[in-house]
Amino acid sequence: MKKTVLCAMLLLSAPAALAANDGMTLIKGGTFQMGSPESENWREADEVQHTVTVSDFYIGTHEVTQAEYQAITGKNPSEFRGKNRPVETVSWFDAVRFCNLKSKREGLKPAYTIDGENVTWDRTASGYRLPTEAEWEYAARAGGKGPFSIVPSPSPKQANYYGHYPYNIEQNYFSTGNLDVKPGSYRAHTVDVGSFKPNAWGLYDVHGNVSEWCWDRYGAYPQQPQTDPAGPENGATRVCRGGGWNDFAKHLRSAYRSSQTPDDAFVSRGFRLARNK
Repeated sequence: MKKTVLCAMLLLSAPAALAANDGMTLIKGGTFQMGSPESENWREADEVQHTVTVSDFYIGTHEVTQAEYQAITGKNPSEFRGKNRPVETVSWFDAVRFCNLKSKREGLKPAYTIDGENVTWDRTASGYRLPTEAEWEYAARAGGKGPFSIVPSPSPKQANYYGHYPYNIEQNYFSTGNLDVKPGSYRAHTVDVGSFKPNAWGLYDVHGNVSEWCWDRYGAYPQQPQTDPAGPENGATRVCRGGGWNDFAKHLRSAYRSSQTPDDAFVSRGFRLARNK
């Protein structure tokens, strides 16, 4: 009887994320409120809260580095060079091609069928892929409900962003004593992945450094509960999450959504891998 109770207690207290040896972290699935409450400062209209359930999945502990990208593709398109810096100036198409190449190299079934600009996702495939927007936000929040996984908000010493503009400075620009986080340095470039402490589930740079491509096309959230959503079937742009080295802190919020055309490659945008469990 005591052994049974102990086992149950261990299961209840099990962490929601478990590190793996291949640079991926296992995220245990669950249900969360995706989006932001109306009370959240600098909330955007497209962040309508809704209930989402995600299944277990793996996600990259770090953003894909330049060394990793070059080892697979033979190329390094990045503006800010450094083998341990995140790869940037990559399009969404570049990211999905990388996923397939890495999958093939490791003997995994590629997640994507790529025919020119037509990309379809085999959701049963074992290979690498981009996280869905829901998976990304669930992992970035790491069980938290606030604007950031860093409480109360990231300082320039805790994340790489436009450090002159910490969270809520816009309404406190002439009274910075009211700010929880004071203005600090602006690096104006990427830094090595893992330069700051990870979130509670062991993921680095979910706020800042580079914004990260997700699988989903951009569109309005459905208001009804969703399970493993993957975005709308049609749309001209793909979602990016997390903000980059040149973003204001308000654009690093866990719920903040940006999007770009999938052929766009920008100096503050990279990606993070995911895989099915």
